[in-house]
Amino acid sequence: MLTRRAFLQHSSLALAAMTSLNAFAATTRPMLPKKLGPLNKPIGLQLWTIRDEVAKDLAAALKAVSAIGYGEIEFAGVPKQSAAEVRAMLRDNDLAAPSMHCGMADAQKDLQQRIDYAQAIGAQYLVISFPSTADERFKDGNALAAGMTLDDWKWNAEQLNRIGELTRKAGITCGYHNHNMEFRAYDGVVAYDELLRLTDAKLVTMELDIGWVAAAGADPLRLLTQHADRISSLHIKDVRKDAKTVVDRVDTQTTEVGNGRVDWPKLFAAMDPQRIRHYFVEQENFERTPLESVKLSFDYLRRLKA
Repeated sequence: MLTRRAFLQHSSLALAAMTSLNAFAATTRPMLPKKLGPLNKPIGLQLWTIRDEVAKDLAAALKAVSAIGYGEIEFAGVPKQSAAEVRAMLRDNDLAAPSMHCGMADAQKDLQQRIDYAQAIGAQYLVISFPSTADERFKDGNALAAGMTLDDWKWNAEQLNRIGELTRKAGITCGYHNHNMEFRAYDGVVAYDELLRLTDAKLVTMELDIGWVAAAGADPLRLLTQHADRISSLHIKDVRKDAKTVVDRVDTQTTEVGNGRVDWPKLFAAMDPQRIRHYFVEQENFERTPLESVKLSFDYLRRLKA
């Protein structure tokens, strides 16, 4: 399974796109100004969802995303294009990129370059998207999910505080994006709770991935209400109704937003629009082309708007 961690650690991506970007954009009419979704905010898209299209032609991918109606995007790593080229693509497609992902392992190697790039394209958040360990002893995401100790999570918290100090100097906020493994309990201590306890709220904010929370069997409503002061962005991700609960394996079981088991009206009703600054649709498993799926998710969120 190709995980986000593998994607962030390797710059080469599959060259074959799963659909014709230009044809899709040509048949989908742009909507300017962008229509808003729940919380009266632009609907965003995490570009990992359309990673093959992005790898083939970023400009065409952004054009297609804009044509659907998305107003914001979140990069899954540093694009191969220069910051100036990316800024031009965003401007041409009436898109903003307020956030960029970076794996913890990559943050140990070239953090400052990633901070500089995020700053150059106008991002306000550099989000650590996947944990690591001090010794990088695990060879893949599943081994890491099954083998991490509570001390490993404490190390990640220390690193997040360190990264947060550096991003703050650049006027950027450090964030942390969860998977399901953060909801493992170690003698009654949940890893996610430890991350919240040990990270400085002034330095580190949370990007709550609703789909991974649901996949772990945790309660996203409880997290959104109990930790409202720590969560500033979301991944709007749905899981299949037959998805299995798992915390020791990175097992994606996603579907289009509104097509799974997450109660989105209830969750959005509980959110504070002053605290939730951005949200991004993300999907990892598909029964149709990714662009068709992200349009279905967009259309659902547009209808959901109060």
